[in-house]
Amino acid sequence: MKNSILVGFLLGILAPIAAFLLMRYTDVQMEVFPDKPTALYVIAAAINLVSCWICYKQERDKIGNGLVLATFVGMMILVLTKNIQIDM
Repeated sequence: MKNSILVGFLLGILAPIAAFLLMRYTDVQMEVFPDKPTALYVIAAAINLVSCWICYKQERDKIGNGLVLATFVGMMILVLTKNIQIDM
């Protein structure tokens, strides 16, 4: 596989898209995590970050950077669209 940021980004959006589709078209969220509305998105981010760690261990740093970029963009979209308040 080519070591590029674009490949990493495209791989990185697979888990968030799967989480979105599960949230939109199934009842998995309500059955498994009824009191945590963003749990599937957090799991998708965790999958991306573990994949990033594996890529860095295999010296595919550009793919890892693309995964981090996809995770960051996905979480920013989540925060902006779900009206999540961050208290400090």
